Amino acid sequence: MRFRHCAFFGLFSLAAACASAPESAEAPVTAPPAPAEPVYRLADILGARASAIDEMFGAPALTRKEGAGEYRRYALTTCTLILILYPDETGVSKVAHVDATATHSAGEKPDLEDCLAAG
Repeated sequence: MRFRHCAFFGLFSLAAACASAPESAEAPVTAPPAPAEPVYRLADILGARASAIDEMFGAPALTRKEGAGEYRRYALTTCTLILILYPDETGVSKVAHVDATATHSAGEKPDLEDCLAAG
């Protein structure tokens, strides 16, 4: 008798579980997350004064004068940023060239926009 009671209760539980299960197992469709806002943008760097670059990136890891120009290297999260500054017609040093390199010599050259976006 006890066995029948357990078997009946087990079947009843199974039937109740099936009855309450949703007919469609599909998850609701959600929009993909919005891309993160870039940390830096090329438009904010090209033509910027040296003082603005210092505020943006802090002190460069390396600075070197080359004639009238100045080479600056900054270590970012995923790459190394290279900036070349030249004085404009009024003598103010501004960024004239921007490039990205790998953080290690064996690394692959990163995309400049991706480098700046990661920060």
